[in-house]
Amino acid sequence: MNHRLNGAWVRRVLVTLGFAILLLPAAAYAYAFHIRSAAATLVNTARQIHSTADAEREIAAWRKRSGQRFWEESDHLGGDHNYDGQIENLLISRFYFVAPSAVTLGITMRDGKLRCLTLVMMSGRYPTGAIWIQEWFDPDPAKDFHISQKNRSRQAVVEFSSSVPEAQRENAFALNLDCFLRTRGCNSAEEILPAVWKLPRAKRADNSPLK
Repeated sequence: MNHRLNGAWVRRVLVTLGFAILLLPAAAYAYAFHIRSAAATLVNTARQIHSTADAEREIAAWRKRSGQRFWEESDHLGGDHNYDGQIENLLISRFYFVAPSAVTLGITMRDGKLRCLTLVMMSGRYPTGAIWIQEWFDPDPAKDFHISQKNRSRQAVVEFSSSVPEAQRENAFALNLDCFLRTRGCNSAEEILPAVWKLPRAKRADNSPLK
C-alpha cells in the first residue's frame, strides 16, 4: 500500500515539474514582451516632448506610473539638471532567454528650460550594439543631422536640432525594440536603428558628408 502511495506521489511531483518546465519559457517570454512594451512607452515619451511643458508633463507622468524613484536626477557643470530613466531586461537576460538590452531617456534642463533629449539604446552580449540619439533645443542650433560611428559600425551617435522636419525626427527615434526579444539581442547600430545610415547628414563646404 505504501509503495502505491509513494508511486502516486512521485508521479504527481513529476507531472508538476513537467508543467513547470513547460510554463517557464512561456512566463519568461511574457515578461520579455512586458519589458519591450515599457521600453516602447519610454521611446514614445521622447517623441512626445517638443517643449519644456511637454518635458515636465512626461516627467510627472512617469513618476505617477512607476514611482518617484523612476527618474535619477543629477546636476552638472554649466547649470544642467538631468532626469534619467531606464527600462532594462537584465534580470531575465541572466537566464539566457534573451540578451541584455536597455533603453535610457535623459532629459536635460537648464535654468528651468528644456535643453536636450538623449535617448540611448544598448543591446546584445559582447560585442554590444549601441545608439546615442541627442535632440538639441538650444536657440539657433545647427539644423543638420550629425552622425558618427564607432567600433566598426557597432555603435553610432545621432545628433540633430529640434527644428528638423518631423518625418526626419520620427526616423531618428525609430528604434528596433524587438532587440529586447532576441536571444542574441542586436549587435550593431543598424540593427538597433535600421534607418541610421539613411538619415540626412551634415555636409562640408565641398558637399562631402561629415563622419
